[in-house]
Amino acid sequence: GAVAGLVVDDGHVVDADAVVVAMGPWTHALHGDHVDCKKWKDVSHFPPIVGTKYHAVLLQSPRVLSQAVFFQGLGDPEVYPRPDGEVYVTGFPDRAAVVADLPGETEVRDDVCDRLIHAMNVLSADLRDVPVNRKQACHLPSAPDGLPVLGKLHVDGAYVATGHGCWGILLAPATGEALADLVVTGQAKHLDIAPFAPTRFSRVF
Repeated sequence: GAVAGLVVDDGHVVDADAVVVAMGPWTHALHGDHVDCKKWKDVSHFPPIVGTKYHAVLLQSPRVLSQAVFFQGLGDPEVYPRPDGEVYVTGFPDRAAVVADLPGETEVRDDVCDRLIHAMNVLSADLRDVPVNRKQACHLPSAPDGLPVLGKLHVDGAYVATGHGCWGILLAPATGEALADLVVTGQAKHLDIAPFAPTRFSRVF
């Protein structure tokens, strides 16, 4: 089997001889019944990606804070200030699990967000009882060994890029360059991606 294209939601087929699957914590959907290819459905070749759910609250500080701070205890909150005075606070991760939420429909639990707000009330005079601009949640994708998953899948023309955890934005430029080289030339010229190959899981699972 080889990649011939993609079928989008309205049934339209987008012709393609190469597809890079960058689906983050939803990578497990690769081996769903909607894929009409016996070779593709051999799930032993797919990276067993799970998601770790993190909640976050965006708080409005009365002044612009200048330092990111990482606490131990009280849910291990991480605090990231922004230039407009807004502060992104995250912590209290769930256990890693296969993600059931659909993209854009991740459940936001008020009780976890309230714990983050309480933690800031205890830890920071600047963030005590400040306005809450937003509550949100996301899933951080990871593989069992903690490394990203980059490279060719077992069907010709199919590639994957996932498993970056909380470092997805930081690692995106290098990942994009490596995958572009791999698709066009057959090898990643500037980065050794062999340790991240998805085939490493077919030997273990």
